[in-house]
Amino acid sequence: MLINNQVFITRFVIFTFCVTAIHFILESLYTIQFGQSFLGLLPDLIADALLVTGGVLVLKNSKAIGILCGAWGFTFCLHYRSWAWRFESVQDGSATSVDEITMIVLASTMFISIVCFILTLLMCLPKRD
Repeated sequence: MLINNQVFITRFVIFTFCVTAIHFILESLYTIQFGQSFLGLLPDLIADALLVTGGVLVLKNSKAIGILCGAWGFTFCLHYRSWAWRFESVQDGSATSVDEITMIVLASTMFISIVCFILTLLMCLPKRD
């Protein structure tokens, strides 16, 4: 299966590192620009640390893909929850323009993270003989 190919896995980990770097930079800028508290930033830092750790472990041993799968699952849940509360505020009319723009950005990060989560889930499936 293509997704269990070592070249694909290595490229996927590199992609994970790139997405993590972008996420870290954007989340840091958001925190600086809009004054997000450390409590709000902490789950994002945990997601980034999990993605980097999972990626490093997979590069060392591709059987560690389950750790990267968990990291992508956590990241997807984080993005979904961050999107959902903004969506709810748009629905009840209490959203700011920053909330609305952030909701659009989160929709794309949610899509990326669910696709990556599904890919890693597939990578975790036992190999057929």
